[in-house]
Amino acid sequence: MQLTVTNDVNGEVYGPLELSGDMMLMDLVALLEVDCAFESGKQQLYFNGKELKPDVEKTLEELGIGNDDLIVIHGQPVSSNSIANSTSAIELDDDAYVEQFRLQLLSNSALRNSLRMPFADIDSLVNDPQQFKTHMGPVIIQRRRMQSAMPTNPYGIPDEEYKKLMTNPEDPEHKKRLQELQDKQLIDEQLRNALEYTPEVFAQVSMLYINMEINGHPVKAFVDSGAQMTIISPRLAEKTELKRFIDNRFIGEARGVGTGKILGRVHQVQVKIETQFIPCSFVVLDSNVDLLLGLDMLKRHQACIDLEKNVLRIAGTETKFLGEAEIPKGTSFDAVGNPQPPVEIKESADHSKKKMKTSFTITPKVKPVKADNLLNNSSPMGNTGRTFPEKTIKQLMDLGFSRQEVIQALVSTNGNAEFAASLLFQ
Repeated sequence: MQLTVTNDVNGEVYGPLELSGDMMLMDLVALLEVDCAFESGKQQLYFNGKELKPDVEKTLEELGIGNDDLIVIHGQPVSSNSIANSTSAIELDDDAYVEQFRLQLLSNSALRNSLRMPFADIDSLVNDPQQFKTHMGPVIIQRRRMQSAMPTNPYGIPDEEYKKLMTNPEDPEHKKRLQELQDKQLIDEQLRNALEYTPEVFAQVSMLYINMEINGHPVKAFVDSGAQMTIISPRLAEKTELKRFIDNRFIGEARGVGTGKILGRVHQVQVKIETQFIPCSFVVLDSNVDLLLGLDMLKRHQACIDLEKNVLRIAGTETKFLGEAEIPKGTSFDAVGNPQPPVEIKESADHSKKKMKTSFTITPKVKPVKADNLLNNSSPMGNTGRTFPEKTIKQLMDLGFSRQEVIQALVSTNGNAEFAASLLFQ
């Protein structure tokens, strides 16, 4: 059978120990003294809440101890009798202690069998005092010293400190220290319970990513409902052909756990999630996260993060969150596993008087203008000297706009029909 032994005095867990069901309890006690730092004069054995008396002449099976059971070692107050009984063992020198242990092995076959795995030639060693002292002596002496140096109080602190605390436990400083020790014991117990019953809470959780497309470029977007704004990095903006649509009047500084430079804003882009095209705006931030889908877009399109089905529902479509193997590598996270988006924006131009109304405050360099003003104030390339495919113009007019509005939008977007449509819908 296999037994696990927990020593509450030193906080160690031993095992599983391979034992025989017909092993006597006294032999188990002798084994625990060697391998599990058990001191029969100072500590007690418990099984299923009942104390096991070391002098009981019963086998483990007779005591009801079976496979995968747990034996617990508890400390007990040290009486004057136990001190007197243990004095003789403590006063033995190392050589005499090793010889005493050899004689115990010689007369106890069960204990000898339990040591057969680490010491295959145990039978020949116990019959030769010199060889036993040479091969097993250092191990026995080391364990003896570890046991003698081990605290005997229930808190596992130096005995001198424990005696000092208990001489006047009502002293405010002593009471505070005792409370700290009790809290530490409770924390250790909670940790052991968590490791045993809910080990999954210690596993790292994968962050939420989805697949999307921007201008035909596949992108993996990090979904973060804790970020105020949707963010795109300048390198991804360049890769997805959005760099020329960055409005650099919205530059600023993002301040959160760290600081980041805001390079501007892309006001309107059609992104594709599954088969659905969704209008989206981005703050361009020099960040290690290429694309972060923030709370502004999640609320705007009434998104739902469904962790039971592992999907994101947004704008009438449903897309699965990526598996751990599909998540982009190299994204840095803080101590709790979250990226570090900006939470506060510092003004970039102190002389500006008006501010854009968004979920955080950005102060542009100049007064913002409306989308219809942008259409009327296009570049000198204007309507003259520019022609666009009649098919493109007709497709945009079919959306409900006049020919003049369509041409102005195409001029403003340098002929890009998708961006022109986004601009018209502003």
